[in-house]
Amino acid sequence: MIKKKNRLYTTIFLMIWIILLILIPFGVSIVENNNFKNNVSYISSEFNIEDYNIILDVDKDNKIDVTEQFSVNIPSGKTFNGIYKSIPLWQKYYEDNKEVKKKVKITNLRAIGEKFVLNNTSDSIGIRIGSSRTTTNSGLHTYTIKYRYDMGIDLNNNLDDLVFNVFDNYDNTAISNLNITINMPEKIANENIAFVKGTQDITSKVNYTINEKTLNAVLSDYLLNESITVKMLLPNGYFVGGTYNYGFICLIICIGLIVISIISFILWTKHGKDYDKKCKTVEFYPPEDLDSAQIGYIYGEKSIKKLTSSLIIGLASKGYIEIKEISKNKYEIVNIGKNKSNLKKMSITEQIVYLELFKNGDTNILSEDITFSRVFNKISNTLESTIDKKVNDNKARKMMNITFSLLIISVIAWFVAYIYIKDLDPSLNWLYTLSFIAIFITGFFSIIMERKTAYGEMIIAKVMGFRNYLDIAEKNQIEILAEENANYFYDILPYAYVLNVSKKWIDKFDKKNVPNIDLSELDYYENNLFMIITE
Repeated sequence: MIKKKNRLYTTIFLMIWIILLILIPFGVSIVENNNFKNNVSYISSEFNIEDYNIILDVDKDNKIDVTEQFSVNIPSGKTFNGIYKSIPLWQKYYEDNKEVKKKVKITNLRAIGEKFVLNNTSDSIGIRIGSSRTTTNSGLHTYTIKYRYDMGIDLNNNLDDLVFNVFDNYDNTAISNLNITINMPEKIANENIAFVKGTQDITSKVNYTINEKTLNAVLSDYLLNESITVKMLLPNGYFVGGTYNYGFICLIICIGLIVISIISFILWTKHGKDYDKKCKTVEFYPPEDLDSAQIGYIYGEKSIKKLTSSLIIGLASKGYIEIKEISKNKYEIVNIGKNKSNLKKMSITEQIVYLELFKNGDTNILSEDITFSRVFNKISNTLESTIDKKVNDNKARKMMNITFSLLIISVIAWFVAYIYIKDLDPSLNWLYTLSFIAIFITGFFSIIMERKTAYGEMIIAKVMGFRNYLDIAEKNQIEILAEENANYFYDILPYAYVLNVSKKWIDKFDKKNVPNIDLSELDYYENNLFMIITE
């Protein structure tokens, strides 16, 4: 029906956004993971770390002062400006074979005695040590970095714990050994210490000692081919205070997207829910005294040229004009309804065509009238202003535009929250899924928000009933109507044309010599502009 094209465009646009919503996060993730790997002057897997020493000074408020010292053996014949170290802002480890995520805060990250540059992303903080203007000599070179590591407030009501990823696997960089020193604020017990490699407990393979508040451990190179996490179970209340490392922006966004989907549903129930569909009725004549262009427009015919063609044929059938073939494929249109009162009997669109045909006199040879094409815009604008607003609910269309705008805002907001802000407590990650579903709901209601008016539902049922009659009418029915109206065939022909049943209509009357108005020479407008199928 009319304006179906707008709904199609909305659907296509929505599908494009959904595809982008799915694909872009993967692309961004790949870009972030490879962000620094393209800078070969800083990053390389060709050097070896001979000694890697980590010192953790743990405070009572669940914060740690971290010192990392690593001695790098830079091979001869190679040129390096420095190295790069990345520290995740999301701590990941396994608990009962399930991945656990905790947001941490890194502050005061610095390199001791070296030039350095920091780089922040939503997932990590990186430090480039060295300068692009200087190179590092081959041989053993020791780097030291320090930072404040905030594990966040302890949310476990049964016990406290310390979890720290002491090694995160350096992209094939060989490490000879790793020394760990953890200085706790109070005494610790041996039985509550665990070292985990992925999901595997490797505590028995680690050499470590405990001296009241201090743990010392040494990991040999054969263990250092996957991330290593140290876990320390502590009595409840061991840590006091601490900070909540999660924010509220993503939480507000997710809730907001759910609210938007509810709003879109409410708008649909009030302004977009279709009126009851009307049953098709048998119509022997065009409903509501609408002309052929108006009927065709309601039916969904998109070609304004075809609608205009039907109006010319309709004017001829009503006796207002005469179409004469003056030579092969050349026609003259003659004004035979000069009485001004006839103009009042015409529909608005018929008047437009009639006046445009005879603006320069009582005859018109269309092949020579280069200005007639202006009528198409006039007919299009008139149909939209007179029929469209009667058939389509304009308020529903405005609501559709509002919900579609909300949809775009929702997509952008969800994307920013999930990819960049990422401050939602992992225990609430289900809100990402729920808000993503809410976006689909908003999109669904934005698509179906457009509706017909009560008049539109009624007139469409009549138009479809009229077309159905033209398509399947039996010969005896037609003969009865033809007896009542000798011009019945020609009166209906323009409507059959725009409803795409003209051939069947002509065949029902056994018409053999119906003039085939084929102005194919008018390529200026469109090939076969006024052709009526008669064969």
